[in-house]
Amino acid sequence: MITVTKEIVFVSAPLCPKCIRIKRWLKEIEENQPEIKITRLNIALKAKEVKKYHIKTIPTVIVGETMLGGWIKEEEFKAALEKM
Repeated sequence: MITVTKEIVFVSAPLCPKCIRIKRWLKEIEENQPEIKITRLNIALKAKEVKKYHIKTIPTVIVGETMLGGWIKEEEFKAALEKM
C-alpha cells in the first residue's frame, strides 16, 4: 500500500489554454511518482472548495507549501516539487 504524504492541488478552468501544459506535467508525475497525491479542481464545478485556497489566477498549482499561478514556468514547477 502506498502512503501519500505529498500533495499537489491543481485549480483550472474548462477552457484554460495555459492549463494544458500543466496537465501534461501532472500526468507524468502520476506515472512516475505515484506517492504524490494530485487533486484536480475545476473552478467552474468546485467554486466553494476552491474558495478556501484564495485563488487569484487560473491556472493555480499548489505544490506542498508553494502556490504558483498564471503562466507557470516549468523550472518554477520543478523547483517547487523538489522543495516538497
